[in-house]
Amino acid sequence: MNAKNTLAGLLLVVGALFTSCEDPISVPSDFEEPQLVVDAWLTNTGESQTIRLSRTVDYFAGGAAPEVSGADIQVCNDRTNQCFTFTEEGEGEYIYTPPAGQTLGRVGDTYILQMEVDGNTFEAVTVSNRTTRIDSIQLEFEEESLILDEGIYAQMFAFDSLGRGDTYWIRAFKNGQLLNRPVENTIAWDATFDAGADVDGTYFIAPIRASINEIDDEGAFVPYESGDEIYVEVHSISQEAFRFLSIALEQIQNEGLFAVPLANARGNVTNTETGERILGVFNVAEVSSISRMVE
Repeated sequence: MNAKNTLAGLLLVVGALFTSCEDPISVPSDFEEPQLVVDAWLTNTGESQTIRLSRTVDYFAGGAAPEVSGADIQVCNDRTNQCFTFTEEGEGEYIYTPPAGQTLGRVGDTYILQMEVDGNTFEAVTVSNRTTRIDSIQLEFEEESLILDEGIYAQMFAFDSLGRGDTYWIRAFKNGQLLNRPVENTIAWDATFDAGADVDGTYFIAPIRASINEIDDEGAFVPYESGDEIYVEVHSISQEAFRFLSIALEQIQNEGLFAVPLANARGNVTNTETGERILGVFNVAEVSSISRMVE
């Protein structure tokens, strides 16, 4: 039995011990009524831009989040006063397609999201921030070890822009498939993971560089194979969006002995009548990208 299987066996034994001494309990839910959720992650690319609206469901009841139809949505550039209307093309999906050769976003401009939903007005404001340029994707063959299977692993080298407070969302695709497990979603503050680290104007730290590798159910890196395509995007995000993603990813992975009480991740979208911040985020990203084939 190898080390990884031994560790897995020990974890199963510990889990069984804890399970055997637990009594079933009823967990009260604070869920009262569905809340609106806004999914408005826009980019400066020429692709169609999508805003999704849904409503929350009771965590303990489960089930898919119901989509919200019939909303009026537009995004306006505060500098040019140009507004882009998002048209519902699928239930709960509102889409704007830029004309050929044009984009919605421009770095440094302020954008305003305005929505009318079921007689209520909502608004959000964000600045389209700069991203960073990706220098390269480097591949390295690793021998089998306690933490890695034998195979080819990738690192993305990108240089954080000089100046404190840049925030990024790294998104990796393997053969056209987004690596979207919670542990595969990587956000960065300057060249590291959070604002508390004094790392700026340099290459992303090693764990961020290595985050473009697929991760399996056991939390181990999956090696790339010859013929695989690696495609990586680095999205600029606002600091509000960074905090939202940080909390959301924590909540998604919140389990085990040290789990904390569930809490919603509030974003930057506000009910203009009540001043209450609702769930979800409006962000307009600059996107840099790179691809490489594994030989």
